[in-house]
Amino acid sequence: MAAALVPSALELLARVEAVASLKGVRLGRDSKNELQRLRHNLLALNAILEDAEQMTRIDRASERWLDQLTDVAHDLGDVLDEWISTHGVGKTSILKAWVGSYVTHCLHTAQVVRRDDLAFKLKEFNDRLGGIATNLNKYHLISSYGFQHSRQIESTAFVDVSAIIGRDEVKGDIVSSLLSASTEQLKIISVVGMVGVGKTAIAQLVYHDEVVKQHFDHRIWVCVSEVFDENNVAKTIIKGVDGFISFEGVDSLDSFPLSALIDRICISIHGKKFFLVLDDVWADDMRQWEGLIQTFKHGAPGSRILLTTRKDTVANMMVDSHVIHLQPLSDEQCWMLVSQEAFSGRGVEECQNLEDIGKRISNKCKGLPLAAKTLGALLRCKSSRREWEKILNRKILKLEIAHQELFLPLLLSYNDLPLPLRQCFKYCAVFPKDFVYDGETIIYHWMAQGYLGLNNDEDLELKGREYISYLAARSFFHDFLLDTDGIKSTWKMHDIMHDFAQFLMISDGIVIEVNPEGNSMIDLSSRKARYLTACIPEGHCLPTSIYGAEKLCSLMIISGENAITNEAVQIIFNQAKQIRLVDFGCHNALVDTIPKETGNLIHLRHINLSGSKMKGLPRPLCELHNLQYLNLDNCESLENLPDEIGNLINLRHMNFSGSKIKGLPGSLCKLHNLRYLNLDNCKALENLPNQIGNLFNLTYLGTLHCYRLACYPKSARRLTDLRQLRGIVLRADRNDPNEFTLGDLENLNQLCELSMVLKGNAVNDRELKRAKFENKTHLKEIKVE
Repeated sequence: MAAALVPSALELLARVEAVASLKGVRLGRDSKNELQRLRHNLLALNAILEDAEQMTRIDRASERWLDQLTDVAHDLGDVLDEWISTHGVGKTSILKAWVGSYVTHCLHTAQVVRRDDLAFKLKEFNDRLGGIATNLNKYHLISSYGFQHSRQIESTAFVDVSAIIGRDEVKGDIVSSLLSASTEQLKIISVVGMVGVGKTAIAQLVYHDEVVKQHFDHRIWVCVSEVFDENNVAKTIIKGVDGFISFEGVDSLDSFPLSALIDRICISIHGKKFFLVLDDVWADDMRQWEGLIQTFKHGAPGSRILLTTRKDTVANMMVDSHVIHLQPLSDEQCWMLVSQEAFSGRGVEECQNLEDIGKRISNKCKGLPLAAKTLGALLRCKSSRREWEKILNRKILKLEIAHQELFLPLLLSYNDLPLPLRQCFKYCAVFPKDFVYDGETIIYHWMAQGYLGLNNDEDLELKGREYISYLAARSFFHDFLLDTDGIKSTWKMHDIMHDFAQFLMISDGIVIEVNPEGNSMIDLSSRKARYLTACIPEGHCLPTSIYGAEKLCSLMIISGENAITNEAVQIIFNQAKQIRLVDFGCHNALVDTIPKETGNLIHLRHINLSGSKMKGLPRPLCELHNLQYLNLDNCESLENLPDEIGNLINLRHMNFSGSKIKGLPGSLCKLHNLRYLNLDNCKALENLPNQIGNLFNLTYLGTLHCYRLACYPKSARRLTDLRQLRGIVLRADRNDPNEFTLGDLENLNQLCELSMVLKGNAVNDRELKRAKFENKTHLKEIKVE
């Protein structure tokens, strides 16, 4: 995690200087010197950390070194965030929190409070980084023996066909496509799937099919792998076609430039029908492939290419590519693979004794052939039922063989991601297995942790959707459903992929299942967990005996009804001063207030209190000037909002659906960063503020089933960025100067979803024409009452 945190810390350093310049805050000479020194130290360590991200195995000394650096990076981020909040916003409560924490620290260390407090804090971090750097040199950490680089094992065409199970139908489809005479042009078939799903195996199966052998003049197998080298690919093709290495009297191809190699391929395949397998392709830049693809067209009509990849972007860049998404095997097929390995050399009676427990172990594979073979090989070495039960009761991420056989190929995919996306993927480990992710939830979680950037003026939601698509295209997510806008709305993560994320996050994040008896104690005092997810059984509460939560920056509760009490909220908010995200789930009927100390949670960006019994929005919440996400969905007792809500200047998402509020204060219209405002099912809602059009960044506005709501204010016609508009009440029979009318939709051309409640006895033709629905090309759904 440290490798991702260091760039964030450098960005925060730049923001400190920007805020100081913008707000006219004079940084003392000591502060400037310490800022420069800190930047130098971080840049020096960053190169080592980037190299560490590429490693598969770390010795314990190096692991401790990385943990220390992660702690420093987290703490530094918190301190810089406090300073920016204090001087960038300048609100009294934040200033008190900053001064208070500093004074407490100085009294503890018997220091005198100095005017240049930033310099003092930065010096502490520079000293800590200096100590870490000393250990790096003293113990020769991060050396060749400290880390082992990840390395892809090169595939070959050789395979035991009888050992491949459950792929006959897919094989038949591919072979039919290869032999099809529907087109004589060069045709590419792309097999796409996540790591370990069996892409190479299906390619090997097709490659050795007897009909395929007889149909083509030449069959060539090329393992492209993660490092794309046109010269190596070209040389492998030449060897595969010519059957020998030398040409033109030269015994080696190594000295020939790419142009000469391509010329030789053209000569070798000219007039010949070839079948080329490009296995494990990573390069998705078409410019790297153009020369070779043009060369392949010199083959005889009916030539075919079979390509395997873990990236959708590779398949999509190939012209005339037929894409096959390879799905996991069934549990029964997985058991066949496991038993094939595990029962090798065993007697019938012994196999019968182990079969029931073996089937339960095979369910851990979740359809991945690689996992099935890995577990099967492990079980083959275990002779007793007791040993098999130990494997059944252990998580895959705890098995050493999983690190070697499963996580290594996953690590290659992970290292291929840009640094910000590595953070985003790892963070998914804080959600439990089988969790159904949705774009809204995960994007605002990422945003709260700063993974989408620190500039609140950017369209961070759009960036989050791009990140989701990027991860999906590389098979990190699966089982997608699309919303009306064509955006991926929900998806899942394969269990093995989730185990891998937990493996990467193991020093920072923990998922705890609270004892069903409800008397368990969550003790974090001896752990470094900064991301805690507590899964609580139905009918039980989060234990109030939660200790050592000072370092927490994320707390999520997965539970049934009434898992959170006022007492638990008080304890958490008093302890976790660095917390950025609090998600108490959907059912919080035991919560009717929050402590006044909540206003001191400077770092809090995200809070979900849906289902609570609060009658009014507590004023301490309105002091959280960094807050980006506020969810009070289904708070049925909520009746009013204070004018101070306009202080939440960084708020982007606000949900009051299902509440009893009658109206919104005009100050809410000062929240110019607001993108999402949900007031669905607010059946007491009577009006919206006249200045609603000032929320010019709004992309979602919902007032569905707000039966008392009068017409929208005229200013709503300025909400031209809206994508979804649900339950808008408008006048349809005339152009009213005071009320929103049908024609006022004329400039809302980004709409994808529109639900309207029409007022009047008839639809005015002139208003309908003025609405210009022909310009709303993104519109996929209209509902009218």
